[in-house]
Amino acid sequence: MRCAVLAVVAAACAGRASPPAPSPGAPPPFAAARWVPARPLYVLASPSVADAQRAARGAIDLLASVTGHDLRDAVRASAALFGVDALHADPVAAIGIDPAGGWALFGGEPGSPGALSPTMVVRLASPGQFAAFLDRQRERGLVTRSVIVDHTEITSAALPDGIAIRWAIEADWLWVHVALAGEADREARWFTASHGRHDAAWSGGWAWAQHAAGAAANVVGLLDLHGALAGGIARLPDAVACAKLAESIGRVSLAVEGDDHHVAARLAFDLGSTERLRGLVLPPPGGWDAAARTAAIAAQWNLDLAGARPYAAPCLSAIGAPVGLADQTGVRAARAMLVAFDPDALSGTGAIALDLSSTAYLDRQLDRIPLRSALERSRTFGPYRGHAIAIPFSVTVDYVLEPRLAIAAIGDGLLARLAAPRSASAPAPIAAIDVAPPAMSAHAWEALIDTLADRGWGVSAARQSTGQVVSQLMAWRDAHLAVTAEAGELVVTVAGDRR
Repeated sequence: MRCAVLAVVAAACAGRASPPAPSPGAPPPFAAARWVPARPLYVLASPSVADAQRAARGAIDLLASVTGHDLRDAVRASAALFGVDALHADPVAAIGIDPAGGWALFGGEPGSPGALSPTMVVRLASPGQFAAFLDRQRERGLVTRSVIVDHTEITSAALPDGIAIRWAIEADWLWVHVALAGEADREARWFTASHGRHDAAWSGGWAWAQHAAGAAANVVGLLDLHGALAGGIARLPDAVACAKLAESIGRVSLAVEGDDHHVAARLAFDLGSTERLRGLVLPPPGGWDAAARTAAIAAQWNLDLAGARPYAAPCLSAIGAPVGLADQTGVRAARAMLVAFDPDALSGTGAIALDLSSTAYLDRQLDRIPLRSALERSRTFGPYRGHAIAIPFSVTVDYVLEPRLAIAAIGDGLLARLAAPRSASAPAPIAAIDVAPPAMSAHAWEALIDTLADRGWGVSAARQSTGQVVSQLMAWRDAHLAVTAEAGELVVTVAGDRR
């Protein structure tokens, strides 16, 4: 998360977006668009409830080993909140909601009471079935009260932890509003802003969000980042300096796509220009991408820390990050990969590559190796002059240390592969993590995760055993997280393919 903050803040300095003006005469972009308030803090929508459910299930499965919450947890949470499993088509159809119908989820106007609290509008296939569902909930002890707002009955019920749920039905449309603790809108502005006559000042931003999402998206979303930052500043005064750095990011789009085999999410920050940001990206060694494709896990951070630090320092300080670490180590960018690991033989294959502003720190670490002069031999790896250190009864470490570059590898021929000439390829990402679970055994993953957790990296969730985490992980063929600078946008993507 600290790396993500740094990337976004550095991106904010790259340019200022100029959102297109809305088109008052344009047709509604989706079925529930007429119910979206004039200037919502955020909007999410898709052509059908079933599309959104598929995308949500895939996203939950993909993130289960990281979050510690799987699909069963999400189903239980939705049943506790709404009285029904909201993640599958049949249960919602049974209470009268149309799985093939459109829906929208949105917040209130930035700065208004309850702006963060979500309102969902969904099409009903049978209002009578939904009314019967509500009657069953009352029979089970649900206590409700009703008021008339804008000639429509609004019913509400209190939930634990200060949360309230409210709903209204008109013709074949259902409104459901979840009032978050501390965000209650007691005057029902959430409903009048949606139900009453209003313009669609958000539609220009929505057109951009749809374009950014692409045709394959099951769910598209738009966030008014200026409005979100204003609310955040009110709650976190210590983060004012950080928030001001992101003023040039006017809007954010979200896209989610998924089916039984693939899931992907895309978050795009509209910057207007990313030229300056792309100038801060340092490419990895020429053969890095090819070698990483065979790795069980590979990670890279290519944004120049020294170049980005003047812009990112307030945000890093606000989240408690060690802003002086780059100065202490001389590291500007870092990449690492683990190709293979055998926990029984205590052996493995992997590499690390660093861009440097100074070699002083690494020189001191090398000088601490006992008998280094006797163990070290000169080697050549492609265009680089380096060394190999053969540790008795253990591994051989190949390394290159130049004024601006350090590469180290364990594994015969791996460093030479990393030193291969760069082939024509897409620009380097700002940051990326790629995982290929089948590249290692479940036993190896368990040992690796336990080792990282013991060192305080918090890899496995406390509520899950390592076996559960690995079981969820091994269900996937690959998983990817990337932060990239595209034309005018900073883009964060998460994707995975099931086995």
